[in-house]
Formats: sequence, structure tokens, C-alpha cells
Amino acid sequence: MEFEIPDMSCGGCANAITRAVMQFDPAAKIAIDVPVKIVNVTSTQPPHKIIEAIEAAGFHPQQRG
Repeated sequence: MEFEIPDMSCGGCANAITRAVMQFDPAAKIAIDVPVKIVNVTSTQPPHKIIEAIEAAGFHPQQRG
């Protein structure tokens, strides 16, 4: 799953997103590209649950693709 996070601006944001997703799904694999504001998540959970986890961390993800 690929998400654009327009309000992600730094490594601290990336760490907060990673923590939020890992709390929800400890087996998730996460790759974050801060400069282009993209988060890739490999998870067995449905996309809406990953979105909820990222939103709970205070960000506004938009699923891509």
C-alpha cells in the first residue's frame, strides 16, 4: 500500500508514523521517503486500518494507486 502524507515534513514525522503503524501491526514493513512525502506499507491489514493508524498519529494520509 502506498500513501501520500502531505503534512509529513521531517524524520520526527516519519518516526511517529512508523510507531503508529507498528503499534497497530507489529509485522508491518514500512518504507518512508520524507522528501517526496510517500509511505509504503506492507501489511496483511486492510488499507483503511493503516489509514486510521496514521490518522491517529495526527497525519492525513491519501492512498495512492
